[in-house]
Amino acid sequence: ALRHRDRTGEGQVVDCCLLDSGFTMVEIPLSYYLATGKEGGEAGRPPYKAKDGHVVISASGRQMASRLMQIATGDATARAEGYTSRVGQDDPRKVAVARWCEENTVDHIVSTLQAAEIPVAAVKTIPQAAEDPHLWEREMLVKMPDALAGEMYLPGATIKMSKTPGRVGHVPTPGEHTDDVLSSLLGYDRATLDGLRAAKVIA
Repeated sequence: ALRHRDRTGEGQVVDCCLLDSGFTMVEIPLSYYLATGKEGGEAGRPPYKAKDGHVVISASGRQMASRLMQIATGDATARAEGYTSRVGQDDPRKVAVARWCEENTVDHIVSTLQAAEIPVAAVKTIPQAAEDPHLWEREMLVKMPDALAGEMYLPGATIKMSKTPGRVGHVPTPGEHTDDVLSSLLGYDRATLDGLRAAKVIA
């Protein structure tokens, strides 16, 4: 939009909404349905329950899924023909994975599957996410001063740009910039500002 404005001198409306953003999450199964007339079934990868939490596992390829089945069943010859992370919840292979997860801790599951080069991640609770050093390093959690609360923690900019980085700032309190605006734009001196404030014209 900015490049168009710079080239033509014309502005334009930038229209975005939550519906459009959410829709992109199901674009693949929808495209499949429109192309084939067949519904692909449930999509996504629901988490598995572990002894002390939950994990998400993404074994999308045949070889990867076979390695997952070998780990879950203890059978080094196990194969997972037709298995993906998206098969039905009652599929015997998924049941085997679920049972294995329930018998192990999150740390054990994650370390075991990572060693087998199977994508896996722990599902974090809100307190765990708040202490995640990766989020702090990425500045996705930032501390902001607040006139009432003292300080608040806010999400940082989700898009990282090297030349024009985004930043998060606090919301000004009512009248916080009144003196700056009136003095810089209108040339009001301190005596005039004090008089207006005494007369309750400005806050």
